[in-house]
Amino acid sequence: MIANNEMQTGQTLDRARSLVEEGKVLHAVQVYSKMINAEPSGLLPYLELSSLYAELGQLHGAIKLLLRASVCLPGHDEITFKLGCYHLRAKELDTALHYFKKLVGKRMPHVHFNMGMIYFNKNNITQAEAQFRLTMKLDPTFPRINESLGELLITRQAYAEAISYLKRGVGADPYSAVNHYLLGFAYSRIDQWKKAHSEFVLAVDIDPAEPAHWQMCAESLIALRRFGESEPYLRKVLELNPTSVDALVCLSQVFQSKGESEQAMEYIEKALSYDPANARAREARWKIQHKAKRSTTTK
Repeated sequence: MIANNEMQTGQTLDRARSLVEEGKVLHAVQVYSKMINAEPSGLLPYLELSSLYAELGQLHGAIKLLLRASVCLPGHDEITFKLGCYHLRAKELDTALHYFKKLVGKRMPHVHFNMGMIYFNKNNITQAEAQFRLTMKLDPTFPRINESLGELLITRQAYAEAISYLKRGVGADPYSAVNHYLLGFAYSRIDQWKKAHSEFVLAVDIDPAEPAHWQMCAESLIALRRFGESEPYLRKVLELNPTSVDALVCLSQVFQSKGESEQAMEYIEKALSYDPANARAREARWKIQHKAKRSTTTK
């Protein structure tokens, strides 16, 4: 009898999954709901229906369903973990942390990684680092752990250590634009601009839709005094993000390098029209004006 019930449950789950694949979501919801009402202590219908709700953007519907599941299946780790995940996706960080903390001590690397992300978003760098390092200890191959730890180390200006982790990240996933970008950024902070430029080029190749990748390619070329080569990159930034103040300021530098101060000032004024308080643009304007004054007095 038990075997027959399990077979019937499996067949009903397969039917619900097939309905989801066919795009018949409402029908699938009905099938899952009937299963839950008929057998409230079955775990999979709760998990799969909550996942379906989450995919539809109904995070609080998923949470409500799992809270109902937690009454029927108290203390179940997967329910607790999913509750933490859905609250995290809903940007309810403290509630998510509450659920993840219930799983501490169970040697679940994904729990500690998510806790690290929460602490990082709350700007608690010390706790975030502890959680990321614990994740790595439990699973050295955990996805994105080198990238996340590298980014955190950049935040606290430990650039050499960040580079070592980000290199590992690139080794594990050579096609991660984020890893290459972060590695390039870490190199740029210690003035290794040639290495930085190589990483930013790779980031552009992998994800050309991200303006920051083009911007940092241009910044690295400017740092290497290859002003002319940087201009097409900056034009691309403005194509992707027409109000990029950083791109406009860098274009001003390019025109200054050619001695075209009037054009350089036009870009600065445009940058300041978007962000009047921008320190980088204001400093660039002062330098252009100061240089013009010195040029006038020496004539």
